[in-house]
Order: sequence, then structure tokens, then C-alpha cells
Amino acid sequence: MWAGREQRRVDACDAVVVGAGLVGAAVATRLARAGRATAVLEAQTVAGGATGRSAGMVLAGLAGHYSQAVSTYGRQRAQEIWALTVEGQSRLVEAAGRLGVPVEHTGSLALAVEDAEANVLRESAELLREDGFDAWFGPSDPLGRGFRAALRQPNDVAVDATALTRGLLATGDVTVHERTEVYNLEPERDAVRVWAQGRTVLCDAAVLAINGYAPLFDSYFTDKVAPTRSLVFATEPLDAAVLKQSCCADYGYAYCRQLPDRRLLVGGYPHPQPFPLGGGREIELGDVVRDGLTRFATRHFPEVDARSTSRWSGVMGFTPDGLPLVGRLPDLPQVYFAVGLGGRGLAWTFAVAERLVELMLHGADPGFLSAARLG
Repeated sequence: MWAGREQRRVDACDAVVVGAGLVGAAVATRLARAGRATAVLEAQTVAGGATGRSAGMVLAGLAGHYSQAVSTYGRQRAQEIWALTVEGQSRLVEAAGRLGVPVEHTGSLALAVEDAEANVLRESAELLREDGFDAWFGPSDPLGRGFRAALRQPNDVAVDATALTRGLLATGDVTVHERTEVYNLEPERDAVRVWAQGRTVLCDAAVLAINGYAPLFDSYFTDKVAPTRSLVFATEPLDAAVLKQSCCADYGYAYCRQLPDRRLLVGGYPHPQPFPLGGGREIELGDVVRDGLTRFATRHFPEVDARSTSRWSGVMGFTPDGLPLVGRLPDLPQVYFAVGLGGRGLAWTFAVAERLVELMLHGADPGFLSAARLG
């Protein structure tokens, strides 16, 4: 027994959720609605990680374009992936409506930075329409900012992810402990003991909702989740609106959005490295990512002066096949997880949370999100 354990507060509940981002909040509130006494332990503050550092863009699908997904996963699986994120969008919009959190129903633009990407967008739009999704393709730049083509998805939305997370936790029957870092989980009979800063909790089940930080917590995720940093530039409020909808470019790895206060956000992250190179080791921002985003902003959004704007970074988690992981730890089956949500986590959140809770309460198979697919 390590020194200081006897001074810790000892609690008990049905479930502990580690991580107070949007995924953790969605899981915790669903468990509470099912009658489970639930506590959330957060090392920082509510939405203090990737959720609060996102641009709030709720975009269907994956970072790459639809035709690429069809090539990677096959036509049927790509359609299932897109449909699940569309369902996740709907659940998010419903939750925001209940909580009075504003949602911007402006749609989104995927913008081509080169001719090859324009061809991919054209093919993607055709496939999306054939598979029942609403999409529009234009062979020119509707923004007049040097892009080669655009694909519009009118059902994409934007939201204040921090406000949504706080709203969920405030209205659910959930106990939240901020500044309470979890150090260890260990089995105790048929339960699990959670060792955290200032307290220990005995519970029937624990949930890891820590996304890109998963490999730092348990070696099981070393070859399954690659922590990847994103970078965002933000201007002071501009004199006029320059964007009417959220935009992504460079195959989804650069993005931009103008907030209601007219600040312009321009962000991006590196294309995930193939495993094992990226396996569990954080991909640093470095000069390549920072300078690449600066060049992108200078070329297409000169309003962003990287020398005078604010900037911040966040940590996302990418899996080898680009899909989230839902499951339980093989060596500690009382511990469940939903991690590796990639660059479009907001659209995945509610769908992933539902599958995780169904697994916990009813043993339901998470389907193609099951961690069993990676061995």
C-alpha cells in the first residue's frame, strides 16, 4: 500500500467515469438515467481537454473524404460509418435542444486545395448521393479564396462543445469531481477500486473516456491509440462575417470556422502516422505541422496573422483503422472504454456513448466499433 492512501476519502458508487469531456458526460448521464449511481473524475476541469479545445464543428463521417472511405472499408461499411455519425449528429442536436445550447445549422464545406483533391470531392459527392446522403459538389471555389472545388453537406452543424458538456453534467444525476486525477485501477473481488487524487472509489464498473490519453493510462492501448496534437489559431473579432459555414480542407486535416462573436478559427492536425510508428507515442506538433498550418492560413485566410492571434493545442486519439474503440480491458473486465475518436469526435460522441452503455448494461456487441477487431 503506497503512502497516503489511508488519508484518502473513501467513496462507493455503481460506476466511475474517468474523463469529463463530452464522451464522459454522455456516458455518465446515460448510466444515471438507467438508475446507476455515477461519479465522474476529471484530472483538469469539465471539458478541459480535447472537447473544450475543439472548434465545435460536428461533421459527418471521417476526416478523409467519402470515396477514400469506400476504398478503405468497402461500400457497405463506409455507408454504415457515415450513417452512424449522422445518427450521432442527430443525438447531439437533440441533447443541445433539451439543454438550451445553441446549434448553428449552417452545413459545412469540404474544400479542395489541389486538383487531385477536387477529383476526390467530385467522386465523393456522387457516392454520397447514391448512398442516401445529402451532398452537393461545385467545381469552383464558393469562397473566392484559392480553393479548387467544394463539397457541401447541408446537415452538418456547429455547437459550443464546452457548454453542451457542462449542460449534460449539470442536469444529470451525476457527481463530478474536478482536479481529481486517476492514478490506478485495480480489481477487488467483483468490483474495481479507483485510486485518484484525494480519494479512492469502490465501484462495480469504471469507464475510461480519455481519448488520446489512453496509452498513457494503460499499456493495452499502446498499439491501438496514437495521441495526436492539433493546433488552432484564433483572430480577434473581425469587422464582418467571412464564413457562413464550417469548412475543412486538405482531405479534412485543416479546418476553419467563424464563431458567433466573429472570431475566425483556423486549425489543423497531422495526417496520422501508420502504426507502429505512431503507436501510443504522441506525435509532436513540431515545425512541420505549425508551419504547414501557417502557410495554409496565409494563403487562404490572410485575416489570421499567426504573430498576433491566440493559439492553443489539444490532444486527439487516432486508431490504426480510423474508427473509435469501444470495449473492456481484457485483464480488468470491470473497466470499459470509449477512446480513439479521431478528428471528428463530436459527431461520434453520442453514438459511441450509446454503444458503450449498451455493452455495460446488456452485454450488447458494439459492432464495427468493437475493440476486438484490433486484437
